[in-house]
Amino acid sequence: MADPKPAAFVSQAEFARRRGVSKKTVTEWKQRGLLTMTEAGLVDVEASEWNLDQRPATYRGGVAHRPVRAIPRDEEPVGRPTRPAAAPRPAPPAPEPVNDEVGADPVEFDPDNPNLPLNLAAQRKENFLGLLRKQEHAVKQGALVDRAAAEAAFFDEARAMRDAWIAWPARVAIEMADALKIDARELTQVLSDYVNKHLAELGEPSDLDLSRHQQS
Repeated sequence: MADPKPAAFVSQAEFARRRGVSKKTVTEWKQRGLLTMTEAGLVDVEASEWNLDQRPATYRGGVAHRPVRAIPRDEEPVGRPTRPAAAPRPAPPAPEPVNDEVGADPVEFDPDNPNLPLNLAAQRKENFLGLLRKQEHAVKQGALVDRAAAEAAFFDEARAMRDAWIAWPARVAIEMADALKIDARELTQVLSDYVNKHLAELGEPSDLDLSRHQQS
C-alpha cells in the first residue's frame, strides 16, 4: 500500500518534527519570516520548505535539506513576496581633464600671477615660505645683514672719512709751512685743492656739499 500524501498544512510542532529541529528553532524561523503561515496558524509546508532551502547549502545553524530550486522569471514563488528592483545608482561624475598628454603645453608658472590654479598657488606659497625660512636662518647665522642698516653704516663711515680729509690741510698746513719756510695760507689752499681732487676721484656721498664744509 502506497504512503499517504503528506499534508500541505501542518502545525509548528509537526513541521519541527519533519525538519528534525526543535520547536524553538521553528519559532525563530517564524519570527524571521522564513515560514509561510495560513490564517488558521498552520505552516504551509511547500512554501516554507522553499523559503528555508533558499539559504546556502552550509549556513550558521544547519545544512539545507535540498538544493536551491531554480525559479523561472515569470514564476512567482509561493509565500515569498517579490522585491522591487533596486534603482540604478547614479553614475559618478566624470573626472576633470588633466593636461598630462604627451606633447601638451605645460601651464606657465608665473609667481606674480594672481589667478594661478590651486595647485600652482599652493606650490608658490610653499616656495616663498621656504625662502623666508632660509633667509631668517641666514640672518641668525650672521651670513646676511639688513641692507638699509648696512647702507647707512657705510654712508656714515664715508662721511666721517671725508670730513677728516677736508679738515686735514688746515690742521697740518701751519707746521708744514714753518718747516718749509713758506706762507701757511698758500700751503693750506694748495693742500685743500689736492684733497678735494682726491675725494672727487674716490667718489663722494651725493647729498654732501664739500664747499659748505670748506667754508665752515
